[in-house]
Amino acid sequence: VLLPTCVTPVHYALELTPDLELFKFDGSVDVDVVVSSATDEVVLHSKEIHVKHASFVSTVSGQRPSLVSVSYHLVDTTLTLKFDTPLAVGEGKLHIEFEGILNGDMAGFYKSSYVDADGKKQVMASTQFESLDARRAFPCWDEPALKATFTVSLVVPSELTALCNMPEVSTTHLPGHKKRVQFDVTPKMSTYLLAWVVGHMDYVCGVTENGVAVRVFCPPGRAAHGQYALSAGKRALDFFDEFFGVKYPLPKLDMIAITEFAMGAMENWGLVTYREVDLMIDEEKASSQQKQRVSIIVAHELAHQWFGNLVTMEWWGDLWLNEGFACYMEHFCTDALFPEFHIWDQYTTDAMGAALRLDALRTSHPIQVPIIRAEEVEQVFDAISYCKGSTVVRMVAAILGPDNFRKGLQNYMKKHQYSNTVTLDLWTAWADVSGIDIPSMMTTWTEQMGYPFLTVVAETWSASNVTIELQQSWFLADGSGANDDKIWTIPLIFATSSSESDKAVLMTQRRQTFTIPLASADDWLKINAGQHALVRVAHSPTMLQRLQEAIRSKSLSPIDRASLLLDSYALAKAGNADVDTLVPLLRAYDNEDSSTVWNALSGVLGGLNMLMSEIGGESYAAFKSFGWDLIKPAFKLVGWEAQADDSHSTKLLRATLISLLDTFGESDKQVFDEAKRRFDEHWENPSVLSSDFKTSVYKMVLRTGGVKEFERLLQSYYDTDDNTLRRFVMTSLGATSDPNLKLRALDWTTKSGDVKLQDFFYTMGAAASGKEGAQITWTYFVDNLEYIKKKLAKASPSLMDAVIINCASQFCTLERAAEVEDFFKNHPLPSSAMRIGQVVESIRITGSMLLRVQSSSMTSSSCWM
Repeated sequence: VLLPTCVTPVHYALELTPDLELFKFDGSVDVDVVVSSATDEVVLHSKEIHVKHASFVSTVSGQRPSLVSVSYHLVDTTLTLKFDTPLAVGEGKLHIEFEGILNGDMAGFYKSSYVDADGKKQVMASTQFESLDARRAFPCWDEPALKATFTVSLVVPSELTALCNMPEVSTTHLPGHKKRVQFDVTPKMSTYLLAWVVGHMDYVCGVTENGVAVRVFCPPGRAAHGQYALSAGKRALDFFDEFFGVKYPLPKLDMIAITEFAMGAMENWGLVTYREVDLMIDEEKASSQQKQRVSIIVAHELAHQWFGNLVTMEWWGDLWLNEGFACYMEHFCTDALFPEFHIWDQYTTDAMGAALRLDALRTSHPIQVPIIRAEEVEQVFDAISYCKGSTVVRMVAAILGPDNFRKGLQNYMKKHQYSNTVTLDLWTAWADVSGIDIPSMMTTWTEQMGYPFLTVVAETWSASNVTIELQQSWFLADGSGANDDKIWTIPLIFATSSSESDKAVLMTQRRQTFTIPLASADDWLKINAGQHALVRVAHSPTMLQRLQEAIRSKSLSPIDRASLLLDSYALAKAGNADVDTLVPLLRAYDNEDSSTVWNALSGVLGGLNMLMSEIGGESYAAFKSFGWDLIKPAFKLVGWEAQADDSHSTKLLRATLISLLDTFGESDKQVFDEAKRRFDEHWENPSVLSSDFKTSVYKMVLRTGGVKEFERLLQSYYDTDDNTLRRFVMTSLGATSDPNLKLRALDWTTKSGDVKLQDFFYTMGAAASGKEGAQITWTYFVDNLEYIKKKLAKASPSLMDAVIINCASQFCTLERAAEVEDFFKNHPLPSSAMRIGQVVESIRITGSMLLRVQSSSMTSSSCWM
């Protein structure tokens, strides 16, 4: 709920004394406020806080009204302090003494546990305030637009480390083996960005080229594993300093691994918190995916130090200004610092792919979504705000070119630093430097839900050019959007064998004609080359025929080979193309060697496998043989064994191909024998099983093995305190084919208490693999919903969303969609309502595709021969 504006904060002086044994804290806060109109009450946000004393004094008149009452509104999470006379207008100081709990919910001010090098259980305390949980740590005006400065003091045991957004300015030793650590005053910022951490810690440190101290903190004994993130962080901070034209304004940047953390990371200004596996890696043993993930997440969080922290959205309805831009910049920065990752190629199948999938649902939402109650924002931390938001920024970059794109951003930063903005402010900054009407152009992408698909309604080919007429329509995954009157402004780039458009051409009408030069009469044309626009493209049969040759010859780029396949699959799934047209297209990839394209192939083969396994019989066996024939040449190229000269992309390719062996390689006994050999040997000789494909091998061995393999893998969870190694176990254990062992895995992850709250849904996802596994896992969820609800009662709604997605999304029939929908109607989960709707809609769409497959030639074995 939005607070009254008659009293607003300017500065908070906050002192907290956490008790890490009794799991509670005492606190006091002195808030410099401005009283803009006479009122006898002050309303603040507060949750699970008990106020012991409060007072007010007017700085102007010295007035000290008496406190009459303290009342709490539990639904609105507000606190009302009522005084006996109206507060004097002008500046004043509000003093509150309070107490709270160190909860275990990974929100607010909370406790985490870990086992130290001596095997002793230790506790640390840290904060997670975004979106609405600063109010769980101290009474405050917990809205992003109500920025203030903060001075924090922490009273902690002398042997512990205390960190906050700013450097410490003094330490005072106190009786009882305690100390008071006071930190410097922060810049003007929102409450959700305040943070502090208390515990035993080690760290590694360095300094950027611009003189900012960077430290990576972690539990004792693990500091060496922070070196990779430290290097990535220093380089990213220097990159953003230069790119944004506004220097990072704080004297230090700390990044810290929190042992229990619901999110991937949180961009608190100057004290960025991370899930341990997303910050700490052993550089010698880490997989290529792990290194890339740490690089990306660090870049994302450090981009937020400008976009989100320095300049903050005015209200949660413009969340995308934070997250969409950070998602774009994580790729932009990573591509600059680690060009060997080919991160923009991967963007096509990863971030952009996620946006295309989610925004094709009727249960999606616009980028700019009205948030009436702040609690609603929890449901829009999703692929629309992050991934679709990033595609919108990328389209602007394609339209403006690099110079105007950057200049507009620099002007935006300088004009709005330390304040709040709305989307129009960003559009205006780019419009001012370019002379292009960015606001009217881009509102078609941010204010309306969905995106278009393009169909070729006319084409004329000659030896020198091709003239095409394109029509845009709303793309919906259920195929129902073609008659809608929505229109988008679409920046299009066209590619042929000899050239690519110098800059984007804008499609602004329902139907529009384009003429593209060709190199020869048999040249090909790719629409939306490089995937700069968020669209699906239905290339004509003539175009597809020509493009198949470009796929085989690889004259078409990896981005375009991947997008052509993904578009074709999505259009077939929606009923906008015949499903059996996918088969000849897939054959064109029979000598594919790009990791990006194989990522797309993996998704399409996996989707078809779900449908064909439902059909079963000879046609399913023929389909798996078809898949194996596609995989074999590429797998022969890379093999099991890493080579010294392997590129990053080669390692990713090997990992993707081995992940497909479990489904498509079962006819090859040698493949499974090799997987079992590596599984057996790696307990003594870890080098025989690379981290790049460890999870895949675990799943293969569990599916063909029994109790012995299950017990060995489970024991390995307890043999290490390395969360990266434990995650391999959690993401694999449920993959066993034995129904009783699946249930054991589900009970272990949910009820043993040995798996942290942040992680317990991983094993559910593994258990739900395959037709039988999907049923077992869903039944387990239904039978244990009350237990799970109690377990997650006060935790982030994102955890329940993850459980639902992992337990319910592997069905593929209309009957199952109805069953899941009916269950949640009778057992509603309001905070996950949007996610449930998306899961049900996705199952229903897959079920409709299944009916079309069942009536197509794909049910005949000869189709796959």
